[in-house]
Amino acid sequence: MKVQPFFHAETGSLTYVVSDSGLALIIDPVLDYKNGDISHSHIDHVLDYIKHKGLELRFVLDTHIHADHLSASHYVKLATGAKMVVSQRIREVFQQWKKKLGLENLATFDFLVSGKSKIHFGSKIIEVIETPGHTPACVTYKIDDNIFVGDTLFAPDKGTSRADFPGGSAEALYNSIQKLYELPNNTNVYLCHDYPPIGSAPTTCVKIDWQKRRNIMLNQNTSIYEYVFARSQRDASLKEPKLLNVAVPYNLTFKLPEK
Repeated sequence: MKVQPFFHAETGSLTYVVSDSGLALIIDPVLDYKNGDISHSHIDHVLDYIKHKGLELRFVLDTHIHADHLSASHYVKLATGAKMVVSQRIREVFQQWKKKLGLENLATFDFLVSGKSKIHFGSKIIEVIETPGHTPACVTYKIDDNIFVGDTLFAPDKGTSRADFPGGSAEALYNSIQKLYELPNNTNVYLCHDYPPIGSAPTTCVKIDWQKRRNIMLNQNTSIYEYVFARSQRDASLKEPKLLNVAVPYNLTFKLPEK
């Protein structure tokens, strides 16, 4: 199995192509968006890589409903026929944002998964770990000793995701991360975001043991009370993601909000 990262510098987002036995899947693909217009150069680069390698694209997976970038899942499905996968709790997220953002209908996804779901992929099995907290519909995808955690964990020097969106919960996020910390120490943690200085490469993957020992917000010795207090204090200081009012409605409906 091979994991190939692609970094979208404009949003600090990481997309992964996972390949095995001549098949490929994409995790957390990103659309380009500027001044009200969508373009596809980044995701087309990812698709070109898959074509160049002679791989058959089967799935496109989102770890959650992103608030800081537009998902390219629907574009990938239309271009390739790949099946879209997301948490079944997306329905809750839709209801939490529906009135606030004036949404009408939730988009149709091919597979709505839960913690009981398993997806066959080449010689591998994709397991789903429910990791709510950042949003109710956050999941981690586990393939052998590799986990793709979405926004649940950032690089150890940056901590964890925020938990102040509708339906978010610092307590739930703490418990979700504890589930991940129970995995073997050599488990590879593939991150969804990093924000390196200009000219520096992003951190894409760290061992779970490194997270447990070095994560500045939640290490193996952090109590739930300490974490919830620190997370709440941190969230109170954060600004709303600049693309939130475009990204959230688009990622739930695959339609841009009316200008």
